[in-house]
Amino acid sequence: MNKPTFQTLLQNYFLNRLIQQRKVSAQTVESYRDTFRIYLNFLRERHSVNAHSVAVEHFSREYVAEFCGYLEKRRSNKASTINNRLAAIRSFLKFVAEQCPEYSGTVKYSLMVPFQKEEKATMDFITKDEFDVMTGLCDTSIPIGARDKLMLMLLYNTGIRVSELLSLKYTDIYSLDTPGSASIRIWGKGRKERTVPLWKTTARYITKYADSFGISGNDRLFVNKNGDNLTRSGIRSRIEKLTALAAEKAPTLLCKNVSAHTFRHSVAMNLLQAGIDISTIAIWLGHSSIETTHKYMVADIELKRAAMEKAGISGNSNYHYKPSKDILAFLNSL
Repeated sequence: MNKPTFQTLLQNYFLNRLIQQRKVSAQTVESYRDTFRIYLNFLRERHSVNAHSVAVEHFSREYVAEFCGYLEKRRSNKASTINNRLAAIRSFLKFVAEQCPEYSGTVKYSLMVPFQKEEKATMDFITKDEFDVMTGLCDTSIPIGARDKLMLMLLYNTGIRVSELLSLKYTDIYSLDTPGSASIRIWGKGRKERTVPLWKTTARYITKYADSFGISGNDRLFVNKNGDNLTRSGIRSRIEKLTALAAEKAPTLLCKNVSAHTFRHSVAMNLLQAGIDISTIAIWLGHSSIETTHKYMVADIELKRAAMEKAGISGNSNYHYKPSKDILAFLNSL
């Protein structure tokens, strides 16, 4: 019996393991897809191996280790990006070993390529005062300003991920007619569903926003100025602009790296400091493991420690099927 080709294994990995069995998000598929596109380009550039000729043997320890160096020197990637690429390759190789035990030796040594040491990033948070300044800058008399305010309110209220925010429809909001009971249904990673309560102010604003712009039924909550679905880059651009403007009134924002994910950190910390137990916060944020949420408890302790140490010195401290013949065409189609 013929061994499956690399092309067959890769397609089965994406279609069966990632999409069908693990039900990963579209963003994860895109990230893994890009990893293999870059790896194929690396093989072509450094070893003159075209996509049609790639075999499992081209994922030996020597090749994978060289690829990590290629990412660092040729593409100027940071350790976190290199580790993400390496994680995708390791995941694929484990799948290969399951499907074809004869490759276990190759896989075993390839998995020995170590992850790079990453610098511990500072976890930034948005304070209530900073949030109020940012929302106050949104001109709700125009569509883009009204949309931006809703974006900020949902981010700070729910801790929703960007991918989840972009997919929100009007039908995902419940009980808007009774603001005190309003909630939002969020489709998270792995197609998992969770429901998060909404502040009364958020619920009332959604009602006003929907009435003003004729949003109902399966309409998306967030669109761009052309009426098309808003994108991740669109959200990033708006947050960067609003943060820069808000920094004039709230200078503490100047020393913070503010992104949509910063709001997610902020929600976790707000809940933790309000006395909500960590398991509830994990459910709120859609974490598959409570260990993911534990980092907020550690960060909270560090903030309290820093505040305590400064207390005796000066003032208050600020929180800072059938395989395609062209594997490249297949990757592009994902």
